[in-house]
Amino acid sequence: MIDLNSYEMSSSEKRIFYLALVVFAVFVSLVFYRNIFFAVVIIPFVGRIKAYVVEELIERRKRAFLVQFKDELFVLSTAIGAGRSMKDAIGESIEGLKEIHGENCILAQQLEYAYERMERGGENDVAVLNELGIASGMEDVVDFVAVYSICKKTGASLILAINKAAGVIIDKMSIDNEIREIAKRKESECMVILAMPVLIIMFLNLCSPEYISPLYTTFTGRMLMTAAIAGNVGIYGLIKRITRIEI
Repeated sequence: MIDLNSYEMSSSEKRIFYLALVVFAVFVSLVFYRNIFFAVVIIPFVGRIKAYVVEELIERRKRAFLVQFKDELFVLSTAIGAGRSMKDAIGESIEGLKEIHGENCILAQQLEYAYERMERGGENDVAVLNELGIASGMEDVVDFVAVYSICKKTGASLILAINKAAGVIIDKMSIDNEIREIAKRKESECMVILAMPVLIIMFLNLCSPEYISPLYTTFTGRMLMTAAIAGNVGIYGLIKRITRIEI
């Protein structure tokens, strides 16, 4: 099972990341120091920046996984209502997921592996699905597997349980989307304010370079520029922490 709490960048993603990082470092070096060689200062922070990007990619993949899982629940409900077992319902749903979310659908890949273990390996469906829930690291998936296990043991209505689970996920996604939209608007407003000092420096460099030349030619000026960069980075981190809300 693919652990959704970890992420390994592909070769193309690494190339894009390092290219973007070099461009950003050169841009900051030219704007704040008028010297391209100051771009090397970013090297000690490459690991931390990469970890931040990977964290963002993990969050994006988890959101996509939850959408896919919601669609999967509706397919399972239909198949089980037609008399299919959980194993057969999962097997039949894989192609449908790929049609909706593409061949690279991560949930379809997970379910293919789970189906192979149940079909050819003869493993217990609850155990396999439980492993899927743990690998996803998502509360909704873990709870669904727990509900399925209870329904299987007690003979309760699995269709009703699946529909309830799908309804809860849809409600959660709706609330999450509303909060995310509000947070994005506030984040955009903050980013505009954050970009203003950079735009002012660029404007002065173009229109009156001699006016701010002391910032580039004196030790005190370079320290002020460095403090401005550190302040922007700190503010950006604070903005991301404030606008990151878990549901």
